[in-house]
Amino acid sequence: MLDGDDNEKYHHRKKTTTYRNQIQSLICIIILPVAATVTTDVWYESAILLSSFGYELVLAITNVSGAFLDGFFSAFESGSIIPSDYKTEALHLIAYDMRAYSLSTYTSWSGMVGVAASLAHVKSSVSIGILYIILSIVCAFVAHGLGSDFAQYISSRISDSAVISNKPYMKRAHTLLEHCGLSLVIYITISYIYLGEENIEESPEYDVGKWFWVVATPRNQLLISSIFAILGAYIGNLIVEIISNKLRHPLIPMETLVCNWLFGMLGLSLNVMKLIDASWGDSLILRGFALNFCGAASLFSRHASDNRRLYTTKVKRGATTSRRRALMKNMSANIIFATIVFWVAFEIEEWEVDPLIRRGAVVKIMKILEKRRANRIDEE
Repeated sequence: MLDGDDNEKYHHRKKTTTYRNQIQSLICIIILPVAATVTTDVWYESAILLSSFGYELVLAITNVSGAFLDGFFSAFESGSIIPSDYKTEALHLIAYDMRAYSLSTYTSWSGMVGVAASLAHVKSSVSIGILYIILSIVCAFVAHGLGSDFAQYISSRISDSAVISNKPYMKRAHTLLEHCGLSLVIYITISYIYLGEENIEESPEYDVGKWFWVVATPRNQLLISSIFAILGAYIGNLIVEIISNKLRHPLIPMETLVCNWLFGMLGLSLNVMKLIDASWGDSLILRGFALNFCGAASLFSRHASDNRRLYTTKVKRGATTSRRRALMKNMSANIIFATIVFWVAFEIEEWEVDPLIRRGAVVKIMKILEKRRANRIDEE
């Protein structure tokens, strides 16, 4: 029981703590997606240009490493690791925001499918694209488990007996997170300054002549990409939360499946618009929506987390469906949905080449229909 001045101080402290948490959450929603976008769009792309590795390999490594980090932070978020000092407490406090806003932006389910379609188009083999998708999902599943094991190892190694004895580490944990947030702001600022102010080189194949409302400079591109990444990460997690609240313990995590399929299809808007007019490929706003918004809203890391959760969940006695069967159903459903988006993306890729060498199911159907129409005209 609290009375008098003590009661007033208690309520003031509670309101101040709630307000501080809201401010920290708002900062995380903004800073974490931007930091992830800077990492992938600035430094990873620079590494690609300076190396002999293709974008498909870099994206696969990004998705798998993102799954590893998701497994690491999910161990702290789920409560399987009890914080024992200010470092583990800081990891526990930031775990949800890292998974929801940073890793959803860092990884990309729609990007995986788009790259698989491009790879299949270049190699002239659909099986290579499907294999790329399957290997990405399987490797992410393994990496997620390794990340969780690494979190257990870190928590067992980190110990501060002086702190554990009286547990005054909450304030130090918040201070550590504030320092990390400040470091990310500096990191983002340096990356922005690193980019040049000159205009992005126009493609020589066609006359661009359009700025699409925003001048195409590297800094503007990073700014637009960051804004769309923030919106994509927030809206993607909001949709998942709405769907999960409507469903009651489904066998397959439909919220992740629907979200990935929806934004995977929307991510093909850039390919479709380039078919209409090739100069749309230089639109920063369209690229920001198709690549950054849909990439952040589609949840590759969450898909890996769902697979791992299905595999480790204990099944009650007498249940007709085992955990491994549930895992296989979820992975199969995701592969089927990914294959649908992959097929659409592959068909779009084929329509960008010379009509005489086009492949794909739609092209074959069109040729069959044209032959039948020509035969009917000859018969008449």
